[in-house]
Amino acid sequence: MSAHIEPPVAAMARAWARAVCAEPGSSVAPHQLEPVLIEIVERLLHLARTEPFPVPQARKLGARLAEAPFERTRMLAHATRWLLGFPSGVPGSLVATRWPLVASQAIDSYAQALQERALAQQEQNISAKVSLRVQEIAALQHRLRHEATHDALTDLANRTLLQERVRAFAADPTRGVGVLVVDLDRFKQINDGYGHAIGDEVLVELANRLREVCPPDTVICRYGGDEFVVAANPRRDTLSELAHRVVAALRDPVWSSAGPVPVSASVGTAFCPPGKTCDFTDLLRRADRAMYSAKSAGGRRFALAESGDPELGTAVAG
Repeated sequence: MSAHIEPPVAAMARAWARAVCAEPGSSVAPHQLEPVLIEIVERLLHLARTEPFPVPQARKLGARLAEAPFERTRMLAHATRWLLGFPSGVPGSLVATRWPLVASQAIDSYAQALQERALAQQEQNISAKVSLRVQEIAALQHRLRHEATHDALTDLANRTLLQERVRAFAADPTRGVGVLVVDLDRFKQINDGYGHAIGDEVLVELANRLREVCPPDTVICRYGGDEFVVAANPRRDTLSELAHRVVAALRDPVWSSAGPVPVSASVGTAFCPPGKTCDFTDLLRRADRAMYSAKSAGGRRFALAESGDPELGTAVAG
């Protein structure tokens, strides 16, 4: 392979080694890590060109990252960043296509080796700090997973988690899948009249009210700025009961730092019966259409999407 298209292994290894050695508590120098990193990456590149793909060899190379001279380094995050981000070849080429799998196998094996090493150190009572670090990593992973699947303001599920949970709901042939689209009435007037900070207070309070009235096995999602989606997995269509509770819960003023803020919501529902193929996009579209029927009728109510002419539910008057 000519030099001008050779993957920049040496440059990557140098930057990787320097980043690891810059970590607090590191007791190794970059020149101790660079040649080993170069060897490991070059051998992983060779495996990416091998047919069929040898998973055990890739995992064996990943495990080497837990051995000397890396035994006193903590670089799982660095390994993930540098290996997965490495430009292994021309986009679309065999190497570039296979590289994410090669790198993932090596990283997974490295993580497993770290875990085994940590457990061994705990059993020998060599260092309590290892246990603390494992707990910190687990807590960080949990926090990152939570942040990736939840809305930052309300801590409700985001669209990613909503779709994940609905797919799980749809896999149960004994239960249906129900969706409520909840849209706040005249929320723009709240932002314009009270300011966005008060608008955020309103959203947080209404999110809490949704948690209170929705069953624990539902998923509540902040789908957009002032729009929420509730997904349920009932054995029969009980969405009208839930929609009634939601409308009632969101009709009382919110006591904000600027005083009481009047609120209300329009809700549309759609249901896919048990045993029927569930198209979430269509289900959401039907619920959204029903929500607009409720809003056109004056808001503060819900509409069912199951009939051609949606039946309007009545909210409890404030």
